Amino acid sequence: MLKTLPSFVPRSGRQLGLLLAAIGMFLVSTDSVFIRLADVDGATIAFMSGLWSTPVMWVVATRSLGRNLKTQLRDYRNPLVLTGIMGAISTTAFVTAVTKTEIANVVAIIGAAPIFAAVTARIALKEHTSRRTWLAIVGAISGILVIVSGSMAAGGTTGDLLAVGAITAFGLNLTIWRRHPDMPRALIVAMTATCTVVLTGILANPLSLDRSGLLATLAMGAVFGPTARFCMTTATRHASAAEVSLFTPVETISATLWAWLWFDEVPATLTFVGGVAVLLAVAYGVTGPARDTTPTPTTHT
Repeated sequence: MLKTLPSFVPRSGRQLGLLLAAIGMFLVSTDSVFIRLADVDGATIAFMSGLWSTPVMWVVATRSLGRNLKTQLRDYRNPLVLTGIMGAISTTAFVTAVTKTEIANVVAIIGAAPIFAAVTARIALKEHTSRRTWLAIVGAISGILVIVSGSMAAGGTTGDLLAVGAITAFGLNLTIWRRHPDMPRALIVAMTATCTVVLTGILANPLSLDRSGLLATLAMGAVFGPTARFCMTTATRHASAAEVSLFTPVETISATLWAWLWFDEVPATLTFVGGVAVLLAVAYGVTGPARDTTPTPTTHT
């Protein structure tokens, strides 16, 4: 498939990882639109999204792995379960946060993921984070603070805390993916969908969804969500967790624009100023010389 891509698209290496991270985050940014269109509680949206995604991704995993499916499930049993749980927590927390506060608030907080990813990768993997990457992280966070300054609505504490929980789980997942670069990515996405269904099943009320809500969760769960997660998990094979997480501001900017276009949530002038700062920081962080950030291979647990 890579042979059919234009010559300017990287086929491997760090540049491919950064490209996949950017694509994944852009696709994730559409979640906020589908969540608002569904217009029900977060547990129901997460449940239905996982329900649509589960059969799709298990079919993909089965077809891609064939007879190796059982072997891969056995070899990566523990990290698969752990990443599935972290993914379910991250997804459910993010979806619920969007239903409880402004989209700009949630995605701005999500943009702080580089800090969590860099710290967890440093602790768990002893993965070097370059001075350039740290400076880019500081720049990105500074831009995000500009975006949300003066716009954080009072009473949105619950949504904000859920967003913090979402990026914490996401940062841990980046480290898991980086630690196990050979773990099948289709299995990761399939396990995440399954764990999300299990986690939210008791609280969900699928009957509360109307036709538009069903279509919104279908698009989110069967198309955009799995594709985005596959891009993100694959990106960690080629670039460090900190570098991949630097692209979370892509979601911050894109989701804010979606909210503006679809729901007339007009961002303040500071949003544009902060957005420019974020994009410049990301550009600075990913255009510098690459170091060898390949983690030490680990045994299957």
